[in-house]
Amino acid sequence: MYCTMDVNSSAPSLGRMLTESCEDIVLMLGALSHEKRLCLVAALIEGQGTFEELRQTTGLGKTALAHHLGLLVESGLVLRTGRGRYDLSSDGRELLNVVGRTYSHSRRRKEVEAAKRADYIQKIHTKEVHTMEEYNVKIVTLEPMHVASVQVISETPEHDAWEKMRAWAEPRGLLEDLEEHPVYGFNNPNPSPGSKEYGYEFWIRVGSDVKPEGPVKIKQIEGGLYAVTTCNLKEELESEFFKEQGYLESWKKVTEWVKSSKYHYGSHQCLEKAHEPGASDDNLILDLYCPIEL
Repeated sequence: MYCTMDVNSSAPSLGRMLTESCEDIVLMLGALSHEKRLCLVAALIEGQGTFEELRQTTGLGKTALAHHLGLLVESGLVLRTGRGRYDLSSDGRELLNVVGRTYSHSRRRKEVEAAKRADYIQKIHTKEVHTMEEYNVKIVTLEPMHVASVQVISETPEHDAWEKMRAWAEPRGLLEDLEEHPVYGFNNPNPSPGSKEYGYEFWIRVGSDVKPEGPVKIKQIEGGLYAVTTCNLKEELESEFFKEQGYLESWKKVTEWVKSSKYHYGSHQCLEKAHEPGASDDNLILDLYCPIEL
């Protein structure tokens, strides 16, 4: 007869550990339960470690910033590494990695994103008549970004370019977080009369350490100011305007909005951003980014 022993028998159960350490765990989780403090640790992840950098990123006053940093330091998630300098502790990095991965794959996130898409669709299907002043446009600033780029010229370049981008980006996990790695596209080159072929190019934001590979090029984009509106691609493609003019009516509306506003048409790149890249035309909701400047 053999003697067996559970090597983990001396380790406390998860429930017991949570019970015995609840006060300390609440302190750590409580330090992350404020929007500004979550912005602070996100900035530290991006390497912004000085007091002044953190103040500019969060928009907090000096007293409020010092208060929030003090709570993060007290929780053990952040370390004060020098005069006016901060960094995440190893515990902080590990906890944030766990939280980030858990939320990224959570049902909660899928439900929130589905609700956002439903809200966009509801707004798009609203049959109210808008004047140009009331037209639903928001002003967005795109910061400079490092992007991976794929371009295809064919009779179906949007589909063909996306397949190449997806084949490269999906194995790298880039499509799992479209807030961190947003995808933009645009005609390149534009359709020309008498030709069925034209070009389309996709960008996806990546880290500065990513290198070009095969059909994927790496570019540094300057960003800029944009007037952004949202459209339902299926409705646009089925409209009489598209059949007559060959382009989306929402592009016409947003450029007319710019003409009636205090802004001028900018010289940076027009962009299209799908809420769900790779979705069929029947389900594709697009944000149209019209470049503007004052």
